[in-house]
Amino acid sequence: MSLRPKIILLFLSIVLVPLNLLGMITYAYFSKTLEDQTYHYTVQVIGQVNQNVNAYIDEMHRLSLLPLYDRDILAILKNRSDVHHSYYPQTEEFERMSSFLSTLSYNRQELSGIHIITRDGSLFSDLGSPRTVHRLAEGTSDWQEAIEAGNGASLLLPTHSPSYVLGAEKSVFSVGRLLRDPDGFRPLGMIKVDIELSFIESLLEDVDLSEDASITMIDRNGEPIYETGKAIYPLLKAKGEDVWQLAERESIAVDGVDYLPVIRNDSSGDVQTIVFLPEHHIVGASQSLRLFTIGLMLAVSAVVIMLALVAERSLTKPIFELRQVMALAEKGEFHHRMNRSSKDELGQLAIGFNHMMKQINELIAKVYQTEIREKDAEIKALQTQMNPHFIYNTLEHINMMAITKQAYELSDMVASLGRLIRYSIDQKTRFVPLREELAFVESYITIQQKRLEGKVTFSIAVPEAMRSLSIPKLILQPLIENAIEHGHQHGEWRGGISIKGWQDDAYSYIEVRDSGQGMKQETIERMKEEPGRGAGNQVALGNISERLLLLLGEQARLMIESELGRGTKVTVRLPKT
Repeated sequence: MSLRPKIILLFLSIVLVPLNLLGMITYAYFSKTLEDQTYHYTVQVIGQVNQNVNAYIDEMHRLSLLPLYDRDILAILKNRSDVHHSYYPQTEEFERMSSFLSTLSYNRQELSGIHIITRDGSLFSDLGSPRTVHRLAEGTSDWQEAIEAGNGASLLLPTHSPSYVLGAEKSVFSVGRLLRDPDGFRPLGMIKVDIELSFIESLLEDVDLSEDASITMIDRNGEPIYETGKAIYPLLKAKGEDVWQLAERESIAVDGVDYLPVIRNDSSGDVQTIVFLPEHHIVGASQSLRLFTIGLMLAVSAVVIMLALVAERSLTKPIFELRQVMALAEKGEFHHRMNRSSKDELGQLAIGFNHMMKQINELIAKVYQTEIREKDAEIKALQTQMNPHFIYNTLEHINMMAITKQAYELSDMVASLGRLIRYSIDQKTRFVPLREELAFVESYITIQQKRLEGKVTFSIAVPEAMRSLSIPKLILQPLIENAIEHGHQHGEWRGGISIKGWQDDAYSYIEVRDSGQGMKQETIERMKEEPGRGAGNQVALGNISERLLLLLGEQARLMIESELGRGTKVTVRLPKT
């Protein structure tokens, strides 16, 4: 394929592929965002409704205890606790009960009624005798059996029709409790607080959900309390679906329609709210965006193709010229230059190419000069090789003279000095085994012991297993020198210097500790912040720290601990290899 179709194809790929991807990503992101917003809005609103309903039910649970705290009510309940001996309630009992129940229901429009049923079947209500029956047979309703089985616990009763209310056509859900004598705990009757479903409807008035959405409230046993919209919950229950195992935001299909369940449950509450959102309603608003995106991409694609044809013609000529000049440069002809035909990027490219050719010519000249200098340096290095040999031979001669005159201490110092010089001058390797570094340190210590006349003692405790460890050369000697010069002030401060080594699972450690004068904490902090500045031990420690970082990376560290008047501890941490 020639350059021209490649440029057109590349231009179209660069523009159209990202454009189409952007359109698809935008559509997917918008749809996802819309779904998330709808979901989170539903979660917040339904969660608040669920919380309000449970809070109100909790309040009714507490309200159901109030009869046990009123002596007159307790007396009436006790008088009518005999199931086998009942008589028509007296006027005083009706008035006292009606007054008490009316007080409980005062300013609570959401209540359908509060009722107390005694053990002999008498029914007292805040609705008044004309609206309710006077007597209620025991065990005639499921809710009575549930309250009896509750054994004094306050229960939430699912939606039902109150048969004891004359002419009642609407359903209610209730809170009921078996009333027990506080003294003997024997049953005295039961209280039942009926709540109208309009209470929940009033909480849902401001909830803006899809018309096809379904809202269901169920109790702990899965019995429905309230339901609006399509009856999805009964359908799922009829198919044997376990609503307690529904996963939020996991689509379920009911009658050929996909729904997104939103479940809100207060762990301490009696009511769980389930909302089923139709997915087609959630993504319906994104359909117009999809059509608009497709149309826009087609229009832009046509314009881009036209621009690609025009741009190809303006790009091809300068590029071919650049290729010709580069072909000459490949042959080593760096003196050719491009003509700047425009002020755009291609013109800048021509300037850059011409500048590059000029720099290549200059670089070639510099390389030749560098090679000449390296040759000169090699010659000078060969010429200076005699100096170390001269020093070694001289020290060896002095050593032989000392042995001849039986000056063995002088002989030891000269031999140690020779080893120091030979080890220091040898620059062939950056890393040495720890045993060689320790041998170098021992030679250095030998000289220092003679010079300090025993004022500073030395000890080395490094396991044999560590002595084959490869470490950067000349790491330990500067630490010993610092400990002598700065920690012990050239022997004026008496004490000891120890070298200790150990290993763990990840690192090897070499510690140099002295019992000298120590350093202030401010000095240590300054050395950490500016390792290359300062004087004396600050510069030496900084150089060692930088060498460790350069040669072994960030795992290698130089750690300093010091206490003024008690000494300094410097630990070299090396990665275990």
